[in-house]
Amino acid sequence: MRPLSDSIPLRDTSAWPGYATIDIIPRVYGRARIRPLRYNEVGTLYVLADHALEGVDAVTLNGVSLPGWVWRNGADMTGHAVAFLQLSAALADGAALAAEVRGLDGNPAAILNDLYPRDDLQDFALYCRNAGLILGGALTERMTVRAALQFVVDQVGAVWSAGLTDFATPFPPDPNGPLWASLGPLDIADWTAKCELDAVITRLSVPFDWDYSAGKARQSVLLAAPDAGLVHGERSAELALPWIHEARQAVAIATTYLQWRARPLWTLQCSVSSRYRDLPPGGWINVAHPRLPILSDCVITDLDPGYGRGVVTVTAQAPAGLAPAVTLVQSATAF
Repeated sequence: MRPLSDSIPLRDTSAWPGYATIDIIPRVYGRARIRPLRYNEVGTLYVLADHALEGVDAVTLNGVSLPGWVWRNGADMTGHAVAFLQLSAALADGAALAAEVRGLDGNPAAILNDLYPRDDLQDFALYCRNAGLILGGALTERMTVRAALQFVVDQVGAVWSAGLTDFATPFPPDPNGPLWASLGPLDIADWTAKCELDAVITRLSVPFDWDYSAGKARQSVLLAAPDAGLVHGERSAELALPWIHEARQAVAIATTYLQWRARPLWTLQCSVSSRYRDLPPGGWINVAHPRLPILSDCVITDLDPGYGRGVVTVTAQAPAGLAPAVTLVQSATAF
């Protein structure tokens, strides 16, 4: 298995002799609007992706539909599989060429598996399928495996960990999900609890639907938690969802994100016996102690199994108060 600190193996145009500029050859998932890379000297043949594509739906030149193009999957001069775009004539210098393409499987679990092959993503794949979560985008920058995995789960409001039963899971978890443990005063030791206001967010800007040919988001929404704003003031943040294309999905993911973060978060850390070593990160637990200020269930965010020490350290979070109402303040589309 590839180390998480390794870079994602993305080829660039230095693989083609005589190429003047060095660009990453895109790896495309789902539907994406990308900038084709010129392949031949006369400027009539371009490469769309560093792998076979499922299809090409449209090609535009300076924002206007371009006729007379043909796409095909094939092999480049090194024998590597790529997708080609053939034009009927060369373009003028400075022309903005863009293509709407369909690439590799856009299910987030399939993308994680492509980046970091695993056999424990079936439940997450089913969750994404049932929720209608399909991503569309391209890897066009070098990054580590760890950063790429984090980027993908961030797009759908999820978290990942090798300690999870299913490697990836929605966050926060379903409030009606299972309670993995009920811990009483005799079960916990060396506990600390603190509540922080620094990370509270009451207003959230969400750019989404990224256009890789233009280098910008094509849509955005602005959400707010008005009641939380009255208590904590306006605290703005941005949640970029470049691989989300539908406003409905962007609003749903951002709403869950804001509801969790529009409240102060309690962070609990405690020691428990080794019989709780199998508690899953991302799961709900209940902790009851007469001196503990946290009155609601908590989500495990980290677990140190403490091998050799016989003591497990649990870190968990719980927002203070009820989830606030979130309103859509503004929706915008780029032209």
